Amino acid sequence: MSKLILELNSLEITDVVARKTAAHLFPGAVLLFWGNMGAGKTTFAKSLCAGLGIPHETVISPTYTMVNIYSGKWTILHVDLFRLTAPEQLDDFDREDLFADDGITLVEWPEFITDHLTDEPVLNLYFKTVSEYQRQLIIKSEFDDFDTLLKTL
Repeated sequence: MSKLILELNSLEITDVVARKTAAHLFPGAVLLFWGNMGAGKTTFAKSLCAGLGIPHETVISPTYTMVNIYSGKWTILHVDLFRLTAPEQLDDFDREDLFADDGITLVEWPEFITDHLTDEPVLNLYFKTVSEYQRQLIIKSEFDDFDTLLKTL
């Protein structure tokens, strides 16, 4: 397993890291965003999507819709499972409602979706609040597909 720990000391650094991450993504990649409310998951997602050609202001948290779809370099599914209370609530969704096999999938609050993953290349991003303006980002993956990304960051 590859692991990288980064200190995100400003919004500018967060933006740079997210855009560099976007530059190394590929169709089929699944990014799982872990962290408490306010830890920076959606902020990171906005900058990551900007790096994939999605206007920053277009990206909003899909807390109430559960899935937002953005069109840019590739289709991006932005999934937010915060409102779910049990994994069975995902059983009503078709796979293509939750995963962009020919695009990028971003999942905030991914606790219940991990059982639906099969062999997709997954990048785990753990956001930790250090202070009001500082976050720690731990990036982990068991997939070699992300080695170049982790070496670049």
